[in-house]
Amino acid sequence: MASLFSALRKPSVTNQPPSVWETRRNDLVIILWFALMLALGLGIRNRVLNASHTLAIGEGLPNIALPVGWSITKAEGLALQAKNLASPSMFDAEIDVYTRDLKPNEAIELVHSAWSLKRSEILPQYRELSVENVKVQNDITGMRTTYAYVADPTRESGASGLPVVVEAQDLVFVQNNKVVVVTTAADAAEWTDEAPYFQQVYDSLKLQLLDGDAQGGVQ
Repeated sequence: MASLFSALRKPSVTNQPPSVWETRRNDLVIILWFALMLALGLGIRNRVLNASHTLAIGEGLPNIALPVGWSITKAEGLALQAKNLASPSMFDAEIDVYTRDLKPNEAIELVHSAWSLKRSEILPQYRELSVENVKVQNDITGMRTTYAYVADPTRESGASGLPVVVEAQDLVFVQNNKVVVVTTAADAAEWTDEAPYFQQVYDSLKLQLLDGDAQGGVQ
């Protein structure tokens, strides 16, 4: 490719050297070509990041968008789990969905408190970072908690890898007498890179923040 560009700019041995205008024209063609290839590459990248497919999480519950290419896995106690096996970290970014029947007189605040307490009991070095009041599906009240904990993804395989600090979010809401918890989690060092995939989940649920941020989504 470099030789092609050199040939375009090199004066012909049989013709007169190109004029200043012709040189500038050739330079402009090369610049435009590079700009076109860059735009094409960015377009392909954005299409890959935004590509998704929807799956049902339960009768009477909304469908959820999952990134194309993520592996759908089975996990005990979960209605749905998807993992990004291409994650650079030893901890694969994941999306989990948990559902259960709503108990009598169980308000969303109680559901959220019980879930956060459960997290703190089972996740090593659990630390709650923030809690946001949200709405999903335009009119369903919910709460989203951002937190961090320490995971050891190589322990089960017997490998000797270092623990990983995981950043995660639990979106909790109630719909059709069902408690729904949608969890997004990734290596904290890779959170920004995985955030566009998590945003697909939130967009499919029509997530809106109520604490002064109408944009919603991952920040």
